[in-house]
Amino acid sequence: MAEASLHEDVLIVEGLHCGSCAAAVEALLKRQPGVAEAAVNFAADSAMVRYDTTRTELARLQHAVAKLGYRLLSPGEEGANASTTERLRRRLLIRLAVALVFGMWCMMPAYLVYLAPLGIIEPAATWPLAFASGFFALPVLLYSGAHFYRVGLRTLRVGAPGLDALITLAVFAAVSVSVWRLASGHSDVYFDAAVMLITFQLIARFFDGRVRRRAADVVRSYLSQAPETANRIRPDGRQESVPATDVSVGQRIRLAGGEPLALDASVLEGSGEVDQALLTGEHEPCRVGPGDTLRAGCRLLTGELELCITAAVGDRRIDALARSVRGLLSRKTALQRLTDALARILLPIIVGAALAAALLTLALGLGVEQAATRGLAVLIVACPCALSLAIPLVVVIGHARMVADGVIFRDPAALETAADTHVIVFDKTGTLTTSTPRVADVMPASGRDPDALLQLAVDALTGTAHPVANGLAASATPSARAAEGQRHIDAGLGTRWEYAGHCVLAGRPAWLRQQGIEVPPTDASRMTLHLAHNGHYQGVIAFEEALHPDAVETLQTLHRRGYDVYLLSGDTRSSCLRQAERLSIAPEHVVAGVTPEAKQRFVEALEKRRAVAFIGDGLNDGLALAGARLGIAAGEASPTARAAAAVYLPDGLSHVPTTLGLARRARRLMRQNLGWAIGYNALALPLAVAGFVHPVIAAIAMTLSSLCVLLNSLRMNVRREAEK
Repeated sequence: MAEASLHEDVLIVEGLHCGSCAAAVEALLKRQPGVAEAAVNFAADSAMVRYDTTRTELARLQHAVAKLGYRLLSPGEEGANASTTERLRRRLLIRLAVALVFGMWCMMPAYLVYLAPLGIIEPAATWPLAFASGFFALPVLLYSGAHFYRVGLRTLRVGAPGLDALITLAVFAAVSVSVWRLASGHSDVYFDAAVMLITFQLIARFFDGRVRRRAADVVRSYLSQAPETANRIRPDGRQESVPATDVSVGQRIRLAGGEPLALDASVLEGSGEVDQALLTGEHEPCRVGPGDTLRAGCRLLTGELELCITAAVGDRRIDALARSVRGLLSRKTALQRLTDALARILLPIIVGAALAAALLTLALGLGVEQAATRGLAVLIVACPCALSLAIPLVVVIGHARMVADGVIFRDPAALETAADTHVIVFDKTGTLTTSTPRVADVMPASGRDPDALLQLAVDALTGTAHPVANGLAASATPSARAAEGQRHIDAGLGTRWEYAGHCVLAGRPAWLRQQGIEVPPTDASRMTLHLAHNGHYQGVIAFEEALHPDAVETLQTLHRRGYDVYLLSGDTRSSCLRQAERLSIAPEHVVAGVTPEAKQRFVEALEKRRAVAFIGDGLNDGLALAGARLGIAAGEASPTARAAAAVYLPDGLSHVPTTLGLARRARRLMRQNLGWAIGYNALALPLAVAGFVHPVIAAIAMTLSSLCVLLNSLRMNVRREAEK
């Protein structure tokens, strides 16, 4: 297959209910002519497909998947997928409610039948009670469990059987034998075992649904950063507000101060100051003019621009970032995939064991009825309840504990390697530092008073939108004269404040020189504000990024626990090195001036040697957050960062050490649960085959197995000093 003809698509799969659904679609895609690689991810509702365009096309793949009962959608159709997802969630809740209500009514007469040997009820009453158990089981068997049967048959059809196929087989066996026993006048039926199996599985699916669907959220978060409308300039020069999707490449739009940009464009006319921190991580606004290129999602702070569109909706850089994030999430391997793979292995083993038990019983001359009973015991005792609950129970039980500790945990897939984390990579702007710069130095000209210079700057910039104005506001209160006169802003350069015959200039040194002010040489690597009053230079105020209050203590804790810490930012190296020094991060661990794609590549390169946790807060961190083994969004993170990350810390960086401790414990408990579930089957199957386990005992053993998984999962709530 020629590499040049291979095309890769990341598509949305509509209708996935579980890991078995994803496995079936993946197996089907891999069998299609021309498909070189396919990976379907249930957590991301997505399929990554690499196929030979000379041998097949997307429409053919979509047709094949449609025959299985699902749909492949392009990334532009997220809205339809979102509505389908909500509809599936509501159906799941209804099926679970039916299973719980009628399941309780089914269990009550079944338990009375179990107690009949103790003389609690008359033997003549056991058959009617057994019939009642089957009657109340009907809604659960016919409605609540219907989805498992459909998916189980689909997965068998494409040769990728998982949990659903195993559930279908166990339910069919339990019901068949129970109906046969009732028809023969006997009361030892197993409707309750079938109902219990379906109910446990629905609970597992409900838990699992609460920690998935991240990829669609990420895509919507990225695209929401750019407005849905743009001010298009008509050929006659008039301006009209139109949907961004109606604006094509080459058309012109106008962008006013304070507005975000909807599409990628180049500046034709005008100048201004643009905040690109969301996309690049640069904390200082940059000045733009004719010829400069801007990306959708940036915000014009001051000035007015006329722009020419260079990329329409779907081809913008922000669209490419969204597709890349979905692709990264599609390639992640969750522990849930492991459980489905185990079920795939168990299915032929369990079926073979049940047949062996039945044949062995017949060979011993014990009769068809006894053979069927022993085969059923094998199927019931090997029920995958404990296996399917091993991971969701840890996630859900631990969720309340994590929230109480300021940790919102979103994705169990990240816990696979969290316990091995040795390297922590921090974004700088917004994560370690605040969005408001603080005054670092006040350097008045000779003979001037520092407090007077600071007050002059506060008064001059009162009411303006520049970030340094916010930094000044935290240092001093505007005086009464600040409301007087008029201010004229030269976008990206400076502010002229004229009041009561006075003229104050506040801005960049080059701009003051253009006004005839003699400005001494200054450090160009720092954010500075120069001031002049009535033609005389007054001095300069230097600013620096302010660290979050808990940044220093958090990094000290991480250093003390032996983690290697890196600082990764799109900002200048000089700015990054200043903050790294304050945080005790080695200069060789500082990487500056990187794009979102470069951040993700850097994290990926580190992970080839050691497990990495990446901590960020902005749109430009989305790729790295999604691609890292453990992505953490902290503090006032953007919706995009929160959606892409596996963990969100609303209270800030101080909970990073707590997160790592909880993640290590959660993964350990998940593995213990899986180990118990596998060990239980390894022990119980031979006993059932040998005839030592009656179906009733098998049902009780199945319940006890799930109970053990539950009790072990409850250990998530045990508090330890090392995790605080």
